[in-house]
Amino acid sequence: MYIRPMKIKRPMMINAIGRLMRLENSAMAGIAVLVGFIVAGGSGGLAGGNFENAAPLILAAASAFLITGAGNAINDYFDREIDRRNAPHRPIPAGMISPEDALAVSVALFIFGVVLAFFVNIGCLLLAALNSLILYAYAKHLKGSILFGNLGVSYLTGSTFVYGGLAAGNALVTFFLFLLAFFANLGREIIGDVEDILGDKKAGIRTMAMTLGPHKSWLAGSAMIILAALLSPLPYLMGLLGLSYLIVVLAADALFVASVARKDARRNQKLTKIGILVGLIAFLVGALV
Repeated sequence: MYIRPMKIKRPMMINAIGRLMRLENSAMAGIAVLVGFIVAGGSGGLAGGNFENAAPLILAAASAFLITGAGNAINDYFDREIDRRNAPHRPIPAGMISPEDALAVSVALFIFGVVLAFFVNIGCLLLAALNSLILYAYAKHLKGSILFGNLGVSYLTGSTFVYGGLAAGNALVTFFLFLLAFFANLGREIIGDVEDILGDKKAGIRTMAMTLGPHKSWLAGSAMIILAALLSPLPYLMGLLGLSYLIVVLAADALFVASVARKDARRNQKLTKIGILVGLIAFLVGALV
């Protein structure tokens, strides 16, 4: 008996691509590039309203948007069997797009994102290519690993700021923003696994909290968050950012310390998230004031 394959209509395909990319997350990557660009002093070159000055920012932000979308799409491709059980509303199990087309969309987005980076500068090109490889490796291999999944997420989160700094031609100060975001987010991820340990056991997911136990995982996560706080004054001490930066970043540090002062994973998740945001504001204030 011959069953005619289902044709996917074009509007459904467009909607599926948007959902595969998780447009809001992809947009956040573009915004992070903008923040890195401003922190690195790139906003001064935009004051004249010259498109030529804005071109590196536009290309870098678009590149980050596309590469992040590609990473989200390839994640759905590798998770398609799991999503059939746990998230049947996702585009592939819902029949909005075939696995083959989802893979093709992801590859195309990766290629376009890296090509755009080529037109910015060699630093952006290298970082775009590296992050594309990491996103692929994360989706296929690292996500279910005991630490490397958390490391991958934290690295990718922080690297978008460096990407903006590279586009502005001054990545040094954004490297410290990367460190703050990396360690604070890594600590938050590890402690978040402590909160989710029961659900992860039922789902058969291996995490650091399940391997080391809740107490040791809490200590490891807390150490990462405190390390972020200890490193945060460096841009001021090195003369890269002024007193206004130091004042605001100390508020972020206070939130980080408060997040681990009491062994409460839910409280930690809330306070570190706010702390990361305040730290981000500190870098912007330091660059603009």
